[in-house]
This record gives sequence, structure tokens and C-alpha cells, in this order.
Amino acid sequence: MSKIVEVNKSGDIIYSGMLSSKEKAEIDDIIDTLKEEIPEIENELSEKYGNSVWYRYYLGKVMGELLKRFNVSFAERRKFWDEIKVLASKEERIRNEGKGAVTRSFYQQCFVLSELNENTVTKLSARQWQDLLDRVANREDERIFSWIEKYPDKIREDDWREFEKALHQYLKGKDTSVFEDDEVFEIYDSIMLMAQEWRTQLKEYEKNHPKSAKLKNKASWSKKYTTTCFQTAREGRCLVNKNICHEVFEKLMEY
Repeated sequence: MSKIVEVNKSGDIIYSGMLSSKEKAEIDDIIDTLKEEIPEIENELSEKYGNSVWYRYYLGKVMGELLKRFNVSFAERRKFWDEIKVLASKEERIRNEGKGAVTRSFYQQCFVLSELNENTVTKLSARQWQDLLDRVANREDERIFSWIEKYPDKIREDDWREFEKALHQYLKGKDTSVFEDDEVFEIYDSIMLMAQEWRTQLKEYEKNHPKSAKLKNKASWSKKYTTTCFQTAREGRCLVNKNICHEVFEKLMEY
């Protein structure tokens, strides 16, 4: 018998199957326990870590303990996270997490984050981790986590946004499982280089051409830059490098 319930949009509990009074009482006991413990845990973590990545990391540790304690199967996780969100938590989590899929659930993402080592976690902010965990395709090859761990510095927010968009573009129709670890890391390095070069060259361009009409639609030019860099690299049978980044930027921005 599953001891995890579904909760509808109104917050009503939906029990599955024909349950005895004892079985229903066991489920109610779990819900009561969550209602008692979750607000206290979230409040303590919030006071200590604010809205930082560490709030999510240590909350994920708690979620992992609850999965074991209540013997929640992988298939039941989404219902369990919804049970906590709707019935137990006092936090207002208004983000649309979708239906069914577990990947966009706040508590699932906290749990995934807690499975990483602390050196990896510290490289990105809470928002950056959410972006990565939302983009299932970008993290389908789990070596992305190893690459983040070995990255020498904390990654800038603006570089990360460009990296994520470029990585998503690169991965379309590709199976990176055929690559060795060092090959995958070189790919990630080249995409990060491309993101950083876009930032630094655009900053210089803005200083020298403050009235350029192209500055009104930087997102569009960023995508063109990324697409052209990848295309040039393919034609040269190489990864994106600094020379390609500079040549493409100068050609697109015409200076």
C-alpha cells in the first residue's frame, strides 16, 4: 500500500484505493508529522541561510532523509513533494512546476542539489542551479556536475546565462555519451569561453558604440553570435576558440 497521497488544486487529499481505517490512519499520521516538522525545518534554515543556495542544499538533505524514513519510491516522489508543498510547508512557492514531471519540483531540485558535494554547489548561485536543473537536456549528461566542480572559480551570473543558452543550442540532436570525459570537459570549456568572450567584447562595443541600434536587441545578436561560432568551428573541424569568437563578433557587429 502506498502511504503517499495525491493533493488536488484546492488542497484536498485524494486517497488511492479502498483503504481500511488503519491504513488511512497511517497516512494521516505521516501528513501530521510533515505538518509539524517541515515549517520548523524551513524556518530554521531560512534564518541561517536566507535564500542562498545553502538553504536549498540543506533542505535537500532533509528531503533525502524523509524519502528513506517513509520509504518513498522514485515513482512516488512527485506526489510526495506536492504533499509537502501543499499540506505541510508554510512557504509560498508560487512558481508553476507543471504537472506530473518531477524535475521542476522545488523539493526535487533541492534533493538533487544535496546529492552533490559542497565544492560543486558553491560554484553557482541558487538561481543558476535552478536554471540548470530546469533544463533537463543540459544536465542529461551528468558530467556537467563534474565539470562545474573542477571549474576554478565561482561562475558569473551573466556568463552562466550565455553558457546555458549556448549549451542548449549545442546539444540539439547530439549524444554526448560517445565522448570521453576529457572531450566533454573541453566542449564545456569552449562554450564557456564563447560566453565570456561575448560579454567582454560586448562591453567594449557598448563603450565605443553607445548609440548603436544593435544594442537594443542584444539577445538576438547573442544568438547569432553563438550560431555563427558553432558553424565556423564545425567548418574548421575544431572547437570554438578565442580567434573564432573575435572574428565572428567583429563580422557580426561590423567594426
